[in-house]
Amino acid sequence: MPELKSPAASDDSLLPEGAASSRPWLIWLVGAAACGTLVLVVTHLTEEEEFLRLLNQINVSWLVLALLLQSGTYILQGIVWRVVVSAGGQVLSLGKSFELSLAMLFVDQALPSGGISGVAVVSGALSRLGMPRAVVASAVLVDVALYHLAYASCMAVALGVTLYHAYLPGWVNAAMLVFLLVELGVVAFLIYLPSGGLNWVKTRLQRFTKLTRLLQWVEHAPAGSFKNHRVLLLAFVMHALIFVLDAATIWVAARALGVTSSLGGVFASFMVSNLFRTIGIIPGGLGTFETASVMALKSIGMPLSVGLSATLLFRGLSFWLPMIPGLICSRRLLRNRRD
Repeated sequence: MPELKSPAASDDSLLPEGAASSRPWLIWLVGAAACGTLVLVVTHLTEEEEFLRLLNQINVSWLVLALLLQSGTYILQGIVWRVVVSAGGQVLSLGKSFELSLAMLFVDQALPSGGISGVAVVSGALSRLGMPRAVVASAVLVDVALYHLAYASCMAVALGVTLYHAYLPGWVNAAMLVFLLVELGVVAFLIYLPSGGLNWVKTRLQRFTKLTRLLQWVEHAPAGSFKNHRVLLLAFVMHALIFVLDAATIWVAARALGVTSSLGGVFASFMVSNLFRTIGIIPGGLGTFETASVMALKSIGMPLSVGLSATLLFRGLSFWLPMIPGLICSRRLLRNRRD
């Protein structure tokens, strides 16, 4: 069977132009400076002995549990890829799906492109495995749509929690509501995209080169991509669980520091932090996520020192620790794509 080529699989221009320049490193430095400033401010507002006490009382068992929870997020994302390609009659091994998850995470965090770069790498890898263009396009479309639907659903739950307990100021609640509505609009757009009835929207998006290329790619998805309700339900549940496991990791990190917090409050604070990470331009929300997380955790009653420590532990497990294996996996996939 001849190898099928696609824009995502054969054209490196889908990856941000900054990947080959020094510009991303400047953004990384800005994010690192923001994180450093946050740490200095919080340590200035609290006693240094408090941080030493927290470090001395860390419960390793809880940290191991936090690591297992984070590992579960990659397994769940891998299951999503297996499920969505199975709808097209294709088989993806668990090991390969796990590799795709790590590579997608690394590329999305290293190159700020709204998730387009990670999708490009995954779609290229699936094409290299010999999967038909229509199947890959459908898998990518369903995965992205159900991710945004799960994001909107979790944000709605978080908004309900913050309103009920009055955790956050009104402008933050308003931002959550606006973001929720935008996410639902994205889902509706992706669902109707294969039907060809949204050409006027695509025309307005043509000035965004990378987004236009991605839309041209997923246009090859068949019109019935969203008719398999079992696949849609499984993908939605897996994506929603990923958000839950991430929030649970922060709760467990705080528990490792000897502090027990409200599960609902931690979940709401995580979703707010994730919102600011998403709308930021710095890779992985470096600096913006940490600041929003510390402030949101403080709003639910968590001490600043604990909020900062729990946030840094979470980022260490979810952002920094997977970078090396993610880099290895992405380099392997990109190298194979160019062979």
